[in-house]
Amino acid sequence: MLPRLPNMGTDAQSNGPIHVEGKSRKRKWRTPQILKLRIQYRGQCPRDPEFLHPNWYRNFEIADKTTLEQLAAIILEILGWSEDHLYEFKIKNCCYVNFGNDDDYIVDAKEPCVSCAIPIHLTDLTRGDSFEFIFDFGELHTFRLTVIAIYSITWKCPSTPRVLSYRGKNILQYPGVLSRHAASAARSRLPTVDSPGRPKDRWRIRFVRQEDESQLVKWREANDKRLWQKAVTILDNRSLIPEEIAKKVELPVDAIREWITIYNHQGLAGLNRPRKKRSPGKKGVALERKRVRVLGLIHSRPQAYGINRASWNHASLATAYKQCYEETISKATVGRILQKAGYKIKKARRVLSSPDPEYREKVDLVLTTLRNLQPNELFFFIDELGPLRVKKYGGRGIVHERDVHTVPQEQPGKGSVIMSGALSATTNQVSWLYSGAKDTQAMIDLVEILFNQYPFTSRIYLTWDAASWHKSGLLVEWLDALNVETTSAGFGPTIHLVPLPTSSQFLDVIEAVFSGMKKAVIHHSDYQSEDEMKTAISRHFVERNDYFRDNPKRAGKKIWEIDFFQDMENLNSGNYREW
Repeated sequence: MLPRLPNMGTDAQSNGPIHVEGKSRKRKWRTPQILKLRIQYRGQCPRDPEFLHPNWYRNFEIADKTTLEQLAAIILEILGWSEDHLYEFKIKNCCYVNFGNDDDYIVDAKEPCVSCAIPIHLTDLTRGDSFEFIFDFGELHTFRLTVIAIYSITWKCPSTPRVLSYRGKNILQYPGVLSRHAASAARSRLPTVDSPGRPKDRWRIRFVRQEDESQLVKWREANDKRLWQKAVTILDNRSLIPEEIAKKVELPVDAIREWITIYNHQGLAGLNRPRKKRSPGKKGVALERKRVRVLGLIHSRPQAYGINRASWNHASLATAYKQCYEETISKATVGRILQKAGYKIKKARRVLSSPDPEYREKVDLVLTTLRNLQPNELFFFIDELGPLRVKKYGGRGIVHERDVHTVPQEQPGKGSVIMSGALSATTNQVSWLYSGAKDTQAMIDLVEILFNQYPFTSRIYLTWDAASWHKSGLLVEWLDALNVETTSAGFGPTIHLVPLPTSSQFLDVIEAVFSGMKKAVIHHSDYQSEDEMKTAISRHFVERNDYFRDNPKRAGKKIWEIDFFQDMENLNSGNYREW
């Protein structure tokens, strides 16, 4: 089993720019290794990405400290080609280019690239990896190099580089230039290679892309001293030696050399690595602990903490947090944590419309009746809700912006719930009942409940939409008989109807109360029976009535104003508990 190449890298690559001025960084010891490579010819600008010249290859060894510039010289010496053209290596989606002419310091390179002055071990090649070598940007001679083996250097290892084996005759660089005899001799030449020597110009930057130059000019003009020092190091590299640059920017020469090396290896991105995050401290640790706990709570149901809601909001999360961890957290803190984590609550807008030609007159009658209520008179908004299927519901809730909350389209039936409710405009109390259908009998039963709940009032006004069972002859006859009987007895309230305009169910204030109830206990719910759903609904209204009994307040904020019905947004979830 051949040894694999370890995870190789240098401090210049992993740690970025210097952090302690005046001290050279300690470098970790790296075990030297040898790479066995096979080079194969793919032709000039090959269209087929898998094409290889048949029956031709060269196997050779190099040390992993060899730079790509030295590797290019080794390849050209094996081929017997001259080094008078530009070339590039494509290794793991990174492009390493040699532009050749020293006078071309600023180059017009459209694609990101870095120089070939980088040791091979920094490219993290492993056994089996392949990469390309493209020589002469006019002819585009393309070669594929494959890492056949990697093994550690021992005292028994022969010197590198060296050719191990080959197949096929040499490929001529300029086949039409040589004579027939010279061309035959060149093709039959034995592939050999000598040592490339030590890397040259270690502290010289090979080239600067025009895009990098624009950014470096901005750094040079910036108020950040460290950016100015880096910009001077790169831009003045061809006119000043590292010692002169170090004196100019007031830094040790080792720091300047390190920046030059980093730029040659990684480009501008290597010089502009993000700074290390500061230690959060005790306050930061506490905030992170709260963040983890709050985000953990939203993955469970509010019912698990005794909260009668089907989905979370800020106040209920703060309540559950205090129950679990015996630590108080504000709603504002919960909101900031959720916002930074990408969670949000969205609300849909509703559009109001009614085709009733007497819309304004009927609305004015409702408002006039409300404004002229006597202390012993009550006004109720009445409506029905349902049938609500007992199933798994979707709806608005706190979920991460990348998550998708799904609900099965087809679900088995577990029953349904139909209810009727009456909201007192003055006391904000809700009366309700469950029935088998939306019909006249349900309305008669609800009126009887109101009659018995408020026997000491003189009048009860009822307003509802234009549903057929709200204006049925049977209901009108029953109400007339009830009022006659009440007047004759001299005890109990008389019932008076104040109908809403046609197709204006959205004007019924109790709709907002139903909306708040559904948001609290229906949305995101998964009840298993009708009784379970009814229990949650009833508990919601009991808690609501208790709240407004202890905190008296009229229903809604705008219902006592003339323009109330023009803005449905003022009916915010029945005006019951902000959470």
